[in-house]
Amino acid sequence: MAKGGRAALNSLIPAIPFLIVDPVPEPYSIVAATKQHLSEIPKLEQAAASVFPDEDLPAALRYLVTDRDTLLEARLDGRVWVAIDAAERAVGFALAEVLDGEAFLDEVDVHPRHARRGIGTRLVNTVIGWAESREFASLSLITFRHLSWNARFYERFGFVQLARHELGPDMLQILDEEARAGIDVSKRVGMRRMLQRDASNTD
Repeated sequence: MAKGGRAALNSLIPAIPFLIVDPVPEPYSIVAATKQHLSEIPKLEQAAASVFPDEDLPAALRYLVTDRDTLLEARLDGRVWVAIDAAERAVGFALAEVLDGEAFLDEVDVHPRHARRGIGTRLVNTVIGWAESREFASLSLITFRHLSWNARFYERFGFVQLARHELGPDMLQILDEEARAGIDVSKRVGMRRMLQRDASNTD
């Protein structure tokens, strides 16, 4: 899990990809984040947080953002990506991590003004491709089970919901930290997608 200002609460926002739709690629590209893009990510996080109901995301948590050191480390590791528009402005991003020995989708945000254009779908697929290329056996995440653009969205990619006893210690720690921050973790669910190994990496 990313450490720093947003800590375990990063995992709240695999909630933002909205509804899966056919991709509309012409104005948007998914690219590895540059240093310049990193300064745009906190604004995306705050904009994306605005779509959550108050009962799911308390007001005090809506302004938490991922600290720059965490983003810089992710950039060096090749596990943060941005969606850019025709003017090369970041309109969405995805952040991955390694937890419990498996790939973990830490956060996906799309600015509400650019929602429902296939950007979240393309960001998730980018993370899946990264995890497969690194030869992880699975990709996991934590999201809200009851919001239409959360668990149901990820099920369309092949993610399945996990019982609490199926979660590793790192994921359980995230839920404990969310509970202490005021999140109703009974609404949260861990999910996992089994991955195909990248055949190009085999002998």
